[in-house]
Amino acid sequence: MKVRIGAIGPPDSLQIIREVAELDSRIELVEFEYFGSEELPGIMAKHRYDVTQWIFSGQVPYYYCLERGLISDKEALFPPQHGMALLGTCLQVMQDQGRFVSKMSLDTVDGAVVNSLFSEYRLDKISFSLMDYQTYKDYDEIIRFHFENFKSGKTEVAITCLLKVYLALQKLGIPCYRIVPSKIAIRTVLDLLVSRGQSQVYEKQKVAIVGFELIGEGGMPKKAVYNFEEQQKELEFELELLQIAKKLNGTLINKGSGTHFIYTTQGDYEMLISERPFAQMADEINLKTSLRFNIGIGSGYTIHGAEQHVQQAFEYDGIEDGRKIIYVDEDGILTSQFGSQGEAYSLSIALPAFWNQVLKEHGYREHIPLRIYQYIKLKNIPQFTSDMITSLLKNTERNSRRILSELEQMGLIRVLEEENPSGKRGRPKKMYELVLGEEK
Repeated sequence: MKVRIGAIGPPDSLQIIREVAELDSRIELVEFEYFGSEELPGIMAKHRYDVTQWIFSGQVPYYYCLERGLISDKEALFPPQHGMALLGTCLQVMQDQGRFVSKMSLDTVDGAVVNSLFSEYRLDKISFSLMDYQTYKDYDEIIRFHFENFKSGKTEVAITCLLKVYLALQKLGIPCYRIVPSKIAIRTVLDLLVSRGQSQVYEKQKVAIVGFELIGEGGMPKKAVYNFEEQQKELEFELELLQIAKKLNGTLINKGSGTHFIYTTQGDYEMLISERPFAQMADEINLKTSLRFNIGIGSGYTIHGAEQHVQQAFEYDGIEDGRKIIYVDEDGILTSQFGSQGEAYSLSIALPAFWNQVLKEHGYREHIPLRIYQYIKLKNIPQFTSDMITSLLKNTERNSRRILSELEQMGLIRVLEEENPSGKRGRPKKMYELVLGEEK
């Protein structure tokens, strides 16, 4: 199995990376050419997850992406440019100039490493003006550094790791040389990325189980029910879980006693929560069914191990039953999906003060208005009809119209328009929107 590695850099650096990668049968290289850092957000936004790991041509593009959250340090590396590549460039300077050049400016380096390197080889007659920094600096600042050193006579030659800086200094008439990564350094980094990538693929194939445990009175597991209304709620609950299982490419199994497991892989689980957190899905299920439940997520290298971790998550008593989502990894480490301290799962959307005040003035119970408000805000629905509320509350169309009429009279919602599709008989459908504050 080949590891798909993305390479980001200017054309000359990419060519060297390509030549090294072509000699390694484990690598499928995908190249992304760039000239300035302003191009990096677009590249990463579009292609970040198209590859398993990334190799950057140098520290400037790497740290630019890292500091802006476009990449993590676990999915990218860059080859150092202050070893053999720097020594080779210095030799090229001497050869091209036909003399010993003792004063040079150098950017994008770790000053301590450069000084140690030249001290080791007793090259103390070469004096460097160093722009010593570890992460990212603006191109204009780097260009100004070299220009001012050259014009003041402190340096005779500029050495840079950046193509954009190299071209700018050439236009200014400053003798300039560019360091490109050495093949040895690139090979070392690619080896590390391949090892990471293979480990990552293995990790994504681990078993992940998402367990749902219905909770009854007193925080105990929900007992079997026989009345129609409760059975209907549990059927609706299972239908919601089937939709989640489909998104996880998994299998839903009813384990009995109100417990359901979705069997999937770690990769599918991570893909889903990167798009939509489980907290939001739990909110929606709660709104639709009014059922209380815990979510326990377990991962492991075997199905048995993952099941044991789900059970461990269910048994965690640091959070009120019916209000928690706990994840236990393959090492048995327990964490909350809402923070390291086991924060409680709860509906985060509360009624605004205006709604609370109006409902209190009219002596109107807040339970149904709260469900309607939360659902509309959670789904980010600008307009809604009685059909939608009927589906949410699981009641009759007539009752939904009555409830909406009462909310309208209290000034909590307003009618935007009435629709009556051509060719159809019957009562026109009213389109509503929420009123978020008292309006004069």
